[in-house]
This record gives sequence, structure tokens and C-alpha cells, in this order.
Amino acid sequence: MNKSLIASIIFAAGAFAIFVLILPEFTSIKDAKAALEARRALIEERNSELQKVAELDKQYQARQADIDKILVFMPEQKRIDQVVSSIQQMATQAGLNLAAMMTAAAADTGNVGYKKILVSFDIVGQYPSFINFLKLLEQNLRLYDIFEIVGSPLANSGGAQNIVSFKIKLNAYNLK
Repeated sequence: MNKSLIASIIFAAGAFAIFVLILPEFTSIKDAKAALEARRALIEERNSELQKVAELDKQYQARQADIDKILVFMPEQKRIDQVVSSIQQMATQAGLNLAAMMTAAAADTGNVGYKKILVSFDIVGQYPSFINFLKLLEQNLRLYDIFEIVGSPLANSGGAQNIVSFKIKLNAYNLK
């Protein structure tokens, strides 16, 4: 055999080996490296998101006292008993008599994150005591929103002077 024929066969076998055996492996290794880099980027992104969640949790824990304060003036549950007792206590403290009280669920507030409780009550007493009651209501930690006050004088009975009956409608709030 001829030296050039042997060299040609070895060259052909080498070229065949490169294109059939080595080149596909090289391509699959290159694709695997690209997939590995994509997964590393995804892991880094997820780790970054986990760090953000951890930071938000730390902020939440640091602000827990503020959240508790918010839940006092707008609790998560209706707690109508608290509303009734606090209004009764403020009326007594102001020197007024609570004559009648009614509570009901107010109209839907839509998609705002809170619900209204309609509270309607009648109180009887002198006007300065009523002003004191409004101040106490304003200073209360629970959020009350008065939207109607109707006052009417009562006939003097038993020597009492300047007695007025007040009909008050207000909203109390709780979270949805």
C-alpha cells in the first residue's frame, strides 16, 4: 500500500471521528454549560427573593407594635360588644344616659379592606356633657365616624334644666 493512501485513510478516519464522535459531545457539553449558567442565575434570583422576604419579615417583626395599635382602632373581627361597652362607658363618664342602642352591618364598602358597623343610639343629658362625650369619642382608640347627630330639647322634668336628647348615628370599622 501506498503511504499516501494510508495517510488519507487515517486522515478520513480522524475527520470522521471528529464529526461523528467528538463534535456532538462538544455541543452537548456546551449546551449543558449554558443550562448550568441559566440554573445558577435562577438560584441567585431565588436567593435574592428569599433575602427580600427575610428582610420584610424582619420589618414586620420590628413594626409589630404598630400593627397591634392599628388593630386596636380597626380590629380584625366585628367585636360589637366592645363597641357597645365603650360607648356606654364614654356616655357614663361624660354624665349622659344611654337610652337606646342599635347596631347593624352597614352597606358593603367594596374592595377596600374594611367593613363598617352601623351604630345608632340615643343619649340624654345636658349640652356641655354632650360636648364632653364627643371629646371622649374622638380620643377613643377605636375609630368612630359620626355621620348624623339630631338633638331635641326635652321638657323639664323634676327640676332638671336644659336636658337634651341626642340621636347619633356613627360607623365603627373592622378589617375584612
